[in-house]
Amino acid sequence: MSLYSIIISNIKNLLPIFICLFLTLISIMPIMPIGYEAITPLLGVVSMAFWIVHRPDLMSWLFVIIIGISCDVLYGSIFGSAILGSITIRWILTKIIHKLEPTNIFHTLFYISLSLLVWLFIAIITNSLLDLKFLNLYNSIFQCLISIIISPVVIFFQLYVLKKITS
Repeated sequence: MSLYSIIISNIKNLLPIFICLFLTLISIMPIMPIGYEAITPLLGVVSMAFWIVHRPDLMSWLFVIIIGISCDVLYGSIFGSAILGSITIRWILTKIIHKLEPTNIFHTLFYISLSLLVWLFIAIITNSLLDLKFLNLYNSIFQCLISIIISPVVIFFQLYVLKKITS
């Protein structure tokens, strides 16, 4: 085995976490209009859920925790809420997918929507319990809706990347 093939095989294994971290960085960039910064789509969560659904072997528990830590740091949330959300999403999705047949695009969209709801539910609970200040639920609802609306773009992009990885 040559050095080149070893590097390429490791890049293929690390590509999902790089994509998730890159999309998390994109989601904190000022791309939303002024006044709507609180409802930016959760692209990193969508990407993480996609890789858990399609290739859970590439999105291990360690990678999920790394993504949770980076989301906590980048979003400025209470430390541990994104980690708890990421671990919960991986646990729920692996339990559901283990019992079902292979997934198609509609199943993937359903699983990603479920992941976003779990993520935002955990974020709302931790922020309301630990912060004890007024929480605007409309921002969370619209953030979930925008993330679900934009998720097909992320799904198709990652299906293309997945096809390139496996071929």
